[in-house]
Amino acid sequence: MAYLLKKPTSEDKLKVLGSSAQFDVCGIPSLFLRKNKRLQRFKFIYPAIGKGRYVRLFKVLQTNSCEGNCFYCSNRKDRNFPRISFSPDELAHLFIQYYKRGFVDGLFLSSAIYESPTYSQEETFKTLYLLRKKYGYKGYIHYKILPGSEDSIIEKCAPLADRISINLEALSSDYLSKLSPTKNFSTQLIGVLEKISLINKEKPLKAGITTQLVVGAAGESDKEIIKFSHFLYKKYDLWRVYYSGFFPIKQTPLENNPPCHPLRELRLYQADFLIRKYGFTPEEIPFEKDGNLPQEKDPKLAWALSHNENFPMEINKADFWQLIRIPGIGRISAKRIIKKRKEGRIKNLEELKATGCIIKRARNFITINGKFYPSTRKDKDIISSYQLFLWEEI
Repeated sequence: MAYLLKKPTSEDKLKVLGSSAQFDVCGIPSLFLRKNKRLQRFKFIYPAIGKGRYVRLFKVLQTNSCEGNCFYCSNRKDRNFPRISFSPDELAHLFIQYYKRGFVDGLFLSSAIYESPTYSQEETFKTLYLLRKKYGYKGYIHYKILPGSEDSIIEKCAPLADRISINLEALSSDYLSKLSPTKNFSTQLIGVLEKISLINKEKPLKAGITTQLVVGAAGESDKEIIKFSHFLYKKYDLWRVYYSGFFPIKQTPLENNPPCHPLRELRLYQADFLIRKYGFTPEEIPFEKDGNLPQEKDPKLAWALSHNENFPMEINKADFWQLIRIPGIGRISAKRIIKKRKEGRIKNLEELKATGCIIKRARNFITINGKFYPSTRKDKDIISSYQLFLWEEI
Protein backbone atom coordinates (compact mmCIF):
# COMPACT_ATOMS: atom_id res chain seq x y z
CA MET A 1 0.00 0.00 0.00
CA ALA A 2 1.19 3.55 -0.75
CA TYR A 3 -0.01 7.04 -0.15
CA LEU A 4 0.99 10.53 -1.26
CA LEU A 5 1.95 13.63 0.63
CA LYS A 6 -0.42 16.55 0.05
CA LYS A 7 1.26 19.05 -2.26
CA PRO A 8 4.80 18.50 -1.00
CA THR A 9 7.33 21.25 -1.65
CA SER A 10 10.67 20.50 -3.25
CA GLU A 11 12.27 20.67 0.19
CA ASP A 12 9.68 18.23 1.58
CA LYS A 13 10.50 15.83 -1.23
CA LEU A 14 14.21 16.26 -0.65
CA LYS A 15 13.90 15.20 2.99
CA VAL A 16 12.06 12.02 2.02
CA LEU A 17 13.99 11.10 -1.12
CA GLY A 18 17.32 12.04 0.45
CA SER A 19 16.58 9.74 3.36
CA SER A 20 15.51 6.99 0.93
CA ALA A 21 18.91 7.22 -0.76
CA GLN A 22 20.87 6.51 2.42
CA PHE A 23 21.33 2.82 1.62
CA ASP A 24 23.18 3.62 -1.61
CA VAL A 25 26.75 3.79 -0.33
CA CYS A 26 29.14 6.33 -1.81
CA GLY A 27 32.27 6.59 0.26
CA ILE A 28 32.71 6.44 4.03
CA PRO A 29 31.96 3.37 6.18
CA SER A 30 29.03 3.84 8.55
CA LEU A 31 31.30 3.41 11.58
CA PHE A 32 33.11 6.64 10.74
CA LEU A 33 29.88 8.49 9.98
CA ARG A 34 28.43 7.52 13.35
CA LYS A 35 31.54 8.74 15.14
CA ASN A 36 31.66 12.01 13.16
CA LYS A 37 28.17 13.50 12.87
CA ARG A 38 29.68 16.85 11.88
CA LEU A 39 30.50 15.38 8.46
CA GLN A 40 26.81 15.32 7.54
CA ARG A 41 25.16 18.76 7.88
CA PHE A 42 22.04 17.71 5.96
CA LYS A 43 20.67 14.16 5.83
CA PHE A 44 20.74 14.23 2.02
CA ILE A 45 24.35 15.46 1.78
CA TYR A 46 26.85 12.65 2.27
CA PRO A 47 30.63 12.87 2.70
CA ALA A 48 32.83 10.86 0.35
CA ILE A 49 36.60 10.72 -0.07
CA GLY A 50 38.40 12.43 -2.92
CA LYS A 51 42.02 13.56 -3.34
CA GLY A 52 42.80 13.62 0.35
CA ARG A 53 39.74 15.59 1.38
CA TYR A 54 36.04 15.22 2.03
CA VAL A 55 33.66 15.69 -0.89
CA ARG A 56 30.03 16.54 -0.14
CA LEU A 57 27.61 14.66 -2.37
CA PHE A 58 23.99 15.64 -2.87
CA LYS A 59 22.51 12.14 -2.76
CA VAL A 60 18.91 11.61 -3.72
CA LEU A 61 16.43 9.33 -5.46
CA GLN A 62 14.42 10.59 -8.41
CA THR A 63 11.50 8.59 -6.99
CA ASN A 64 10.88 6.10 -4.20
CA SER A 65 7.92 4.51 -5.99
CA CYS A 66 9.09 1.00 -6.82
CA GLU A 67 7.79 -2.01 -8.71
CA GLY A 68 10.32 -4.26 -6.98
CA ASN A 69 9.75 -6.14 -3.73
CA CYS A 70 13.23 -6.73 -2.34
CA PHE A 71 12.99 -8.28 1.11
CA TYR A 72 15.32 -5.77 2.80
CA CYS A 73 14.50 -2.54 0.95
CA SER A 74 12.75 0.48 2.44
CA ASN A 75 11.24 1.27 -0.99
CA ARG A 76 9.75 -2.19 -1.63
CA LYS A 77 6.35 -2.22 -3.32
CA ASP A 78 4.45 -3.81 -0.42
CA ARG A 79 5.71 -1.36 2.21
CA ASN A 80 3.36 1.36 3.44
CA PHE A 81 5.00 4.80 3.33
CA PRO A 82 4.83 8.08 1.31
CA ARG A 83 5.59 7.66 -2.40
CA ILE A 84 6.80 10.78 -4.13
CA SER A 85 8.86 11.79 -7.14
CA PHE A 86 10.90 14.67 -8.49
CA SER A 87 10.33 15.82 -12.03
CA PRO A 88 13.63 16.14 -13.92
CA ASP A 89 13.30 19.95 -14.06
CA GLU A 90 12.53 20.17 -10.36
CA LEU A 91 15.44 18.01 -9.25
CA ALA A 92 17.98 19.61 -11.59
CA HIS A 93 16.98 23.10 -10.42
CA LEU A 94 17.08 22.09 -6.75
CA PHE A 95 20.56 20.61 -7.01
CA ILE A 96 21.93 23.66 -8.79
CA GLN A 97 20.63 25.90 -5.99
CA TYR A 98 22.51 23.88 -3.38
CA TYR A 99 25.61 23.81 -5.56
CA LYS A 100 25.62 27.56 -6.15
CA ARG A 101 25.22 28.18 -2.42
CA GLY A 102 28.35 26.13 -1.77
CA PHE A 103 26.64 23.37 0.20
CA VAL A 104 27.64 20.48 -2.12
CA ASP A 105 30.50 19.46 -4.39
CA GLY A 106 28.76 16.86 -6.53
CA LEU A 107 25.68 14.74 -7.21
CA PHE A 108 24.83 11.08 -6.57
CA LEU A 109 21.68 10.33 -8.59
CA SER A 110 19.67 7.13 -8.27
CA SER A 111 16.06 5.99 -8.41
CA ALA A 112 13.65 3.26 -7.50
CA ILE A 113 12.09 1.43 -10.47
CA TYR A 114 8.71 2.94 -11.29
CA GLU A 115 6.63 1.45 -14.15
CA SER A 116 9.74 -0.08 -15.77
CA PRO A 117 13.55 0.21 -15.68
CA THR A 118 13.45 2.00 -19.03
CA TYR A 119 10.93 4.61 -17.88
CA SER A 120 12.78 5.31 -14.62
CA GLN A 121 16.16 5.46 -16.33
CA GLU A 122 14.78 7.90 -18.88
CA GLU A 123 13.60 10.18 -16.05
CA THR A 124 17.01 10.23 -14.38
CA PHE A 125 18.65 10.75 -17.77
CA LYS A 126 16.52 13.86 -18.30
CA THR A 127 17.80 15.22 -14.99
CA LEU A 128 21.37 14.42 -15.99
CA TYR A 129 20.92 16.04 -19.39
CA LEU A 130 19.39 19.22 -17.94
CA LEU A 131 22.27 19.65 -15.50
CA ARG A 132 24.91 19.32 -18.20
CA LYS A 133 23.18 21.10 -21.09
CA LYS A 134 20.74 23.62 -19.59
CA TYR A 135 22.61 24.61 -16.44
CA GLY A 136 26.13 23.99 -17.76
CA TYR A 137 27.10 22.05 -14.64
CA LYS A 138 30.60 20.60 -15.10
CA GLY A 139 31.12 19.07 -11.67
CA TYR A 140 31.05 15.50 -10.41
CA ILE A 141 28.07 13.20 -11.04
CA HIS A 142 27.79 9.58 -9.89
CA TYR A 143 24.94 8.14 -11.94
CA LYS A 144 23.20 4.91 -10.96
CA ILE A 145 22.15 2.42 -13.66
CA LEU A 146 19.03 0.42 -12.78
CA PRO A 147 18.71 -3.38 -13.06
CA GLY A 148 17.42 -4.41 -16.48
CA SER A 149 18.16 -1.07 -18.18
CA GLU A 150 18.45 -1.18 -21.97
CA ASP A 151 21.84 -0.83 -23.66
CA SER A 152 20.77 2.23 -25.65
CA ILE A 153 20.00 4.37 -22.62
CA ILE A 154 23.19 3.31 -20.84
CA GLU A 155 25.15 4.40 -23.90
CA LYS A 156 23.64 7.89 -23.90
CA CYS A 157 23.96 8.34 -20.12
CA ALA A 158 27.63 7.39 -19.83
CA PRO A 159 29.15 10.40 -21.66
CA LEU A 160 27.38 12.79 -19.27
CA ALA A 161 28.49 11.12 -16.01
CA ASP A 162 31.83 10.98 -14.21
CA ARG A 163 31.00 7.60 -12.69
CA ILE A 164 28.28 5.05 -13.40
CA SER A 165 27.37 2.02 -11.33
CA ILE A 166 24.87 -0.75 -10.78
CA ASN A 167 24.13 -2.45 -7.47
CA LEU A 168 24.73 -6.20 -7.73
CA GLU A 169 23.61 -6.54 -4.09
CA ALA A 170 24.54 -10.23 -3.85
CA LEU A 171 27.30 -12.66 -4.84
CA SER A 172 25.21 -15.07 -6.91
CA SER A 173 21.72 -16.06 -7.97
CA ASP A 174 21.33 -18.20 -4.85
CA TYR A 175 22.21 -15.38 -2.50
CA LEU A 176 20.13 -12.88 -4.49
CA SER A 177 17.06 -15.10 -4.08
CA LYS A 178 17.31 -14.49 -0.34
CA LEU A 179 17.18 -10.75 -0.92
CA SER A 180 14.99 -10.16 -3.94
CA PRO A 181 12.29 -12.28 -5.64
CA THR A 182 11.98 -9.90 -8.60
CA LYS A 183 15.53 -9.61 -9.98
CA ASN A 184 17.48 -11.91 -12.28
CA PHE A 185 21.16 -12.00 -11.31
CA SER A 186 22.63 -13.02 -14.67
CA THR A 187 20.56 -10.84 -17.03
CA GLN A 188 19.42 -7.79 -15.05
CA LEU A 189 22.56 -7.37 -12.93
CA ILE A 190 25.68 -9.08 -14.32
CA GLY A 191 24.47 -8.51 -17.88
CA VAL A 192 24.15 -4.77 -17.27
CA LEU A 193 27.52 -4.65 -15.48
CA GLU A 194 29.12 -6.26 -18.54
CA LYS A 195 27.65 -3.55 -20.75
CA ILE A 196 28.85 -0.81 -18.40
CA SER A 197 32.32 -2.38 -18.33
CA LEU A 198 32.47 -2.48 -22.13
CA ILE A 199 31.51 1.20 -22.36
CA ASN A 200 34.16 2.09 -19.80
CA LYS A 201 36.84 0.17 -21.70
CA GLU A 202 35.97 1.88 -24.99
CA LYS A 203 35.89 5.35 -23.44
CA PRO A 204 36.99 5.39 -19.78
CA LEU A 205 34.88 7.43 -17.40
CA LYS A 206 36.70 9.99 -15.23
CA ALA A 207 35.82 8.14 -12.02
CA GLY A 208 35.28 4.67 -13.46
CA ILE A 209 32.53 2.20 -12.65
CA THR A 210 31.48 0.76 -9.30
CA THR A 211 29.03 -1.62 -7.69
CA GLN A 212 27.54 -2.27 -4.26
CA LEU A 213 26.99 -5.42 -2.21
CA VAL A 214 24.59 -5.82 0.71
CA VAL A 215 26.46 -7.38 3.63
CA GLY A 216 24.93 -9.57 6.31
CA ALA A 217 21.44 -10.25 4.99
CA ALA A 218 21.90 -13.41 2.91
CA GLY A 219 24.33 -15.41 5.04
CA GLU A 220 27.43 -14.88 2.91
CA SER A 221 30.88 -15.00 4.55
CA ASP A 222 33.56 -12.31 4.31
CA LYS A 223 35.80 -14.77 2.48
CA GLU A 224 33.16 -15.26 -0.21
CA ILE A 225 32.67 -11.50 -0.48
CA ILE A 226 36.37 -10.70 -0.88
CA LYS A 227 36.87 -13.46 -3.46
CA PHE A 228 33.88 -12.18 -5.44
CA SER A 229 35.11 -8.57 -5.25
CA HIS A 230 38.54 -9.67 -6.48
CA PHE A 231 36.85 -11.40 -9.42
CA LEU A 232 34.87 -8.23 -10.23
CA TYR A 233 38.00 -6.07 -10.17
CA LYS A 234 39.83 -8.41 -12.52
CA LYS A 235 37.01 -9.12 -14.97
CA TYR A 236 35.21 -5.77 -15.13
CA ASP A 237 37.96 -3.32 -14.16
CA LEU A 238 35.87 -1.79 -11.38
CA TRP A 239 37.10 1.31 -9.59
CA ARG A 240 35.43 0.29 -6.35
CA VAL A 241 33.17 -2.22 -4.69
CA TYR A 242 31.07 -0.63 -1.94
CA TYR A 243 29.87 -2.62 1.05
CA SER A 244 26.49 -1.70 2.52
CA GLY A 245 25.91 -3.27 5.91
CA PHE A 246 22.39 -4.67 6.20
CA PHE A 247 20.06 -2.75 8.49
CA PRO A 248 16.54 -4.11 9.20
CA ILE A 249 13.65 -1.94 8.04
CA LYS A 250 10.18 -2.14 9.54
CA GLN A 251 7.44 -3.58 7.31
CA THR A 252 9.89 -5.72 5.36
CA PRO A 253 10.28 -9.53 5.47
CA LEU A 254 13.74 -9.15 7.05
CA GLU A 255 12.74 -6.67 9.73
CA ASN A 256 13.55 -9.14 12.54
CA ASN A 257 16.98 -10.07 11.20
CA PRO A 258 20.01 -8.70 13.11
CA PRO A 259 21.85 -5.74 11.56
CA CYS A 260 25.33 -6.06 10.16
CA HIS A 261 27.87 -4.87 12.73
CA PRO A 262 29.52 -1.66 11.41
CA LEU A 263 32.94 -3.06 12.29
CA ARG A 264 32.36 -5.94 9.85
CA GLU A 265 31.70 -3.42 7.10
CA LEU A 266 34.92 -1.58 7.99
CA ARG A 267 37.02 -4.76 7.97
CA LEU A 268 35.69 -5.62 4.50
CA TYR A 269 36.78 -2.21 3.20
CA GLN A 270 40.23 -2.73 4.72
CA ALA A 271 40.59 -6.19 3.16
CA ASP A 272 39.31 -4.82 -0.15
CA PHE A 273 41.91 -2.07 0.02
CA LEU A 274 44.66 -4.65 0.52
CA ILE A 275 43.74 -6.51 -2.67
CA ARG A 276 43.22 -3.33 -4.70
CA LYS A 277 46.23 -1.28 -3.65
CA TYR A 278 48.62 -3.38 -1.59
CA GLY A 279 49.25 -6.43 -3.76
CA PHE A 280 47.52 -8.95 -1.51
CA THR A 281 45.63 -11.88 -2.99
CA PRO A 282 42.34 -13.11 -1.48
CA GLU A 283 44.21 -16.23 -0.32
CA GLU A 284 46.55 -14.09 1.79
CA ILE A 285 43.78 -12.29 3.66
CA PRO A 286 43.47 -13.81 7.17
CA PHE A 287 40.01 -15.18 7.87
CA GLU A 288 38.62 -16.92 10.94
CA LYS A 289 37.41 -20.54 10.79
CA ASP A 290 33.88 -19.34 9.98
CA GLY A 291 35.16 -17.49 6.89
CA ASN A 292 34.80 -14.02 8.40
CA LEU A 293 37.48 -11.42 9.07
CA PRO A 294 38.72 -10.99 12.64
CA GLN A 295 37.08 -7.97 14.22
CA GLU A 296 39.60 -7.31 17.00
CA LYS A 297 42.35 -6.29 14.57
CA ASP A 298 42.55 -5.01 11.00
CA PRO A 299 43.45 -7.59 8.31
CA LYS A 300 46.88 -6.11 7.54
CA LEU A 301 47.91 -6.32 11.19
CA ALA A 302 46.42 -9.82 11.44
CA TRP A 303 48.48 -10.91 8.40
CA ALA A 304 51.67 -9.44 9.84
CA LEU A 305 51.16 -11.15 13.22
CA SER A 306 50.73 -14.51 11.48
CA HIS A 307 53.87 -14.11 9.32
CA ASN A 308 56.68 -13.75 11.84
CA GLU A 309 59.14 -15.02 9.23
CA ASN A 310 58.90 -11.63 7.44
CA PHE A 311 59.62 -9.48 10.48
CA PRO A 312 61.26 -7.42 11.78
CA MET A 313 61.96 -5.79 8.41
CA GLU A 314 64.90 -3.44 7.92
CA ILE A 315 63.48 -0.06 6.96
CA ASN A 316 66.57 0.93 4.94
CA LYS A 317 66.53 -2.20 2.75
CA ALA A 318 62.88 -3.11 2.14
CA ASP A 319 61.47 -2.35 -1.31
CA PHE A 320 58.15 -0.58 -1.89
CA TRP A 321 55.98 -3.73 -1.85
CA GLN A 322 57.67 -4.97 1.30
CA LEU A 323 57.28 -1.62 3.03
CA ILE A 324 53.54 -1.39 2.45
CA ARG A 325 53.03 -4.74 4.16
CA ILE A 326 54.38 -3.29 7.40
CA PRO A 327 51.54 -2.18 9.74
CA GLY A 328 51.58 1.62 10.00
CA ILE A 329 53.18 2.19 6.59
CA GLY A 330 50.91 3.08 3.69
CA ARG A 331 51.56 3.73 0.02
CA ILE A 332 52.27 7.43 0.55
CA SER A 333 54.65 6.94 3.46
CA ALA A 334 56.41 4.08 1.63
CA LYS A 335 57.13 6.37 -1.33
CA ARG A 336 58.46 9.02 1.05
CA ILE A 337 60.71 6.46 2.77
CA ILE A 338 62.20 5.40 -0.56
CA LYS A 339 62.70 9.03 -1.58
CA LYS A 340 64.37 9.88 1.74
CA ARG A 341 66.67 6.87 1.45
CA LYS A 342 68.07 8.31 -1.78
CA GLU A 343 69.30 11.27 0.29
CA GLY A 344 70.78 9.03 3.00
CA ARG A 345 69.89 6.24 5.39
CA ILE A 346 67.02 6.73 7.83
CA LYS A 347 68.66 6.90 11.25
CA ASN A 348 65.91 6.86 13.89
CA LEU A 349 62.19 6.81 14.69
CA GLU A 350 61.84 10.58 14.38
CA GLU A 351 63.09 10.55 10.80
CA LEU A 352 60.77 7.66 10.03
CA LYS A 353 57.83 9.46 11.63
CA ALA A 354 58.46 12.46 9.36
CA THR A 355 57.55 10.28 6.35
CA GLY A 356 54.01 9.82 7.69
CA CYS A 357 54.64 6.36 9.12
CA ILE A 358 52.48 5.56 12.17
CA ILE A 359 55.27 4.64 14.57
CA LYS A 360 53.08 3.06 17.24
CA ARG A 361 51.89 0.49 14.70
CA ALA A 362 55.16 -0.06 12.83
CA ARG A 363 57.77 -0.24 15.58
CA ASN A 364 57.15 -3.87 16.50
CA PHE A 365 57.73 -4.94 12.88
CA ILE A 366 60.84 -3.00 11.86
CA THR A 367 64.50 -2.35 12.51
CA ILE A 368 66.36 0.86 11.67
CA ASN A 369 70.00 0.19 10.90
CA GLY A 370 69.61 -3.11 12.70
CA LYS A 371 68.12 -1.63 15.87
CA PHE A 372 64.74 -2.93 17.11
CA TYR A 373 62.24 -0.56 18.77
CA PRO A 374 59.56 -2.76 20.36
CA SER A 375 56.63 -1.34 22.29
CA THR A 376 54.00 -2.91 24.53
CA ARG A 377 51.44 -0.14 23.94
CA LYS A 378 48.17 -1.28 22.44
CA ASP A 379 47.40 -0.27 18.87
CA LYS A 380 44.55 2.22 18.43
CA ASP A 381 43.24 0.53 15.35
CA ILE A 382 40.17 2.62 14.50
CA ILE A 383 42.02 5.96 14.65
CA SER A 384 44.73 4.78 12.27
CA SER A 385 42.17 3.25 9.94
CA TYR A 386 40.34 6.57 9.82
CA GLN A 387 43.46 8.31 8.50
CA LEU A 388 43.93 5.52 5.97
CA PHE A 389 40.50 6.22 4.55
CA LEU A 390 41.15 9.94 4.24
CA TRP A 391 44.66 10.12 2.83
CA GLU A 392 44.83 6.86 0.94
CA GLU A 393 41.38 7.45 -0.59
CA ILE A 394 39.84 4.10 0.24
